[in-house]
Amino acid sequence: MVNRWVRGSLAVLLVLSTAVGPHATAQAAPAGDDLVGFDRKFREGQEQYNRGRYLDAARTWTAAADLLSETAANRDNRQAVFDYIAESYRHTLVNGAGQSVLREGLAVLDAYAAGYAAAYPGEALGAQIDDVRKQLRAAVEAAEPRPADPPPEPDKPAEPTPVVSAGTRPPDAPPAPAWKGLAIGGGVVLAGGVASLGLFIGGLVRAREAERNYEDPANMCPPSDPTGACAGFDRTGRSMNTLATVGLVAAPVLLGAGAAMLAIGLKRRAKAHAMVPVVGPRMVGLVWEQRF
Repeated sequence: MVNRWVRGSLAVLLVLSTAVGPHATAQAAPAGDDLVGFDRKFREGQEQYNRGRYLDAARTWTAAADLLSETAANRDNRQAVFDYIAESYRHTLVNGAGQSVLREGLAVLDAYAAGYAAAYPGEALGAQIDDVRKQLRAAVEAAEPRPADPPPEPDKPAEPTPVVSAGTRPPDAPPAPAWKGLAIGGGVVLAGGVASLGLFIGGLVRAREAERNYEDPANMCPPSDPTGACAGFDRTGRSMNTLATVGLVAAPVLLGAGAAMLAIGLKRRAKAHAMVPVVGPRMVGLVWEQRF
C-alpha cells in the first residue's frame, strides 16, 4: 500500500543519490538519467493515486521509472516505484478492470522482472510485485477461451430434421385472452399503490416518533444546529418525512390506475362469456358463447 510518507522517503533517496560529499562519486546518477523529471512524475502519480485514479497513477509511475536506468545507483528507487505500480494495478483488478488493463499491468511488471533478473542475477524480486503478477496472470488466463470439448459420439443415428416447405409455416400460438393482460397489470399496479400507502403510513409514524424524541426535555435538543443524538433524531425525522411524502403522492395515483385497469379487464372478461339466442326454421334456443 502506498503510504503518506512515500513521497518523503523517495525525496531522501534522491537527495542522497545527488549529495556532494565523500561518496558523491559512488552515488551519482548515471549519465542520461533524469532525476528531476523522475521526481516530478512521481509526485504527479502520488496525487493521482490519492484521488483514486489508480490506472493513471500506474502509468505515470511507469513513465517515471523509465527515466532511470536499471543500475545499482537506481536500484532502490526503481524497486520502490514498481512496488507502487504493482499496488495500483492490483487496485484496478479489484475494481473490475477490463482485460486490456490487466494485460497492460502484467506486461509492465513482467518487463521489469526480466530487466531486474538480467541486472541482478540470483537476486529475489520484491514479494509484492511477484504477488500482483500472479494475481494479474491468473485473471488474464481465467478469461481466455478454452478449447471446446469434442462432441460425444451418438449412440444412435440422429433423427432427420423435418423439412418445412416454402408454402407452409408452423401454426401460430393461440393469442392470450384480451382481458388477462389488463387484469394482471391492474393487480400489479394496485399492489404498488398499496405498498406506497404503507410507505406513507410507516414514514409518518417514524417521523413523528423522531419528532417526539427531539422535543423530549430529557434529550435537551436545541431548536437549531443539533449535534450528537439530536442530530440523529433530526436526520431520521427529515428522511422519514420525505418517504411519507413520496408515499402520499404515489399511493392515490397507483391505486386509481390499478383499480381502473382491473375493472376494464374484468369487464372484458364478462363480455367474453354470453348467452346468444339462436332462431331457425326448426329451432329456437340459447347457445352459451365464449370468446377468447
